[in-house]
Amino acid sequence: MIFILIALFLLVAYFVLVAIVLAKRGRRKFSKKDLQYINSHWYRILDSFEHDSKESVLEADKLLHYCLRKRGGGKFNGLSLGEMLKKGGRFFSDIDGVWFAHKLRNKVAHEMDGKVSRDDAKRAFSNYKKALVDLGIKL
Repeated sequence: MIFILIALFLLVAYFVLVAIVLAKRGRRKFSKKDLQYINSHWYRILDSFEHDSKESVLEADKLLHYCLRKRGGGKFNGLSLGEMLKKGGRFFSDIDGVWFAHKLRNKVAHEMDGKVSRDDAKRAFSNYKKALVDLGIKL
């Protein structure tokens, strides 16, 4: 009887360890090199915001795309940011805010006269920053 209890305990412990390993595997961390690139790129985007808010929105969107692809550990390869947001919305505390920012980026990128108000650009920028922090990046 004692052997059965020990075996049962070891079996449960094994499954718990497997579950922990699989959970950590799905949450990739960024390397130091990635974090340096992300932070330097983010601050370059911030510096250019005053001069060209449209271009800054485009660049912030590209940076989020890069970060989400890296964080996804390969499961987002080849997908657009919109497709990633549909699949990876769980990463974000405010997915609606991320969608607002991405839709503003699409307006800037695809409309001939994609006018963007200063307030919308600031709101998008704030949402991009929050999204990056949600992915585990300290800005």
